[in-house]
Amino acid sequence: GQTSVAATEISHPETDMKEVAHVSVSSINTNPESIIQLLQNKTEASGAHYYRITSFHIDNQSHATAILYK
Repeated sequence: GQTSVAATEISHPETDMKEVAHVSVSSINTNPESIIQLLQNKTEASGAHYYRITSFHIDNQSHATAILYK
């Protein structure tokens, strides 16, 4: 079968990483883990391997933004 490498959170990009996209995710009545999972899914779906969270807000309407790299 095909092995899938999970998206990895980074705090800052390495010099050889290429910026792929800026993304945002949001969900109602969720927890931080679910928001992270949404970011990981979006990262993997875009073909990127790494994501750096640029904003993270948890309340009734949770929201996060990230920059994706490969």
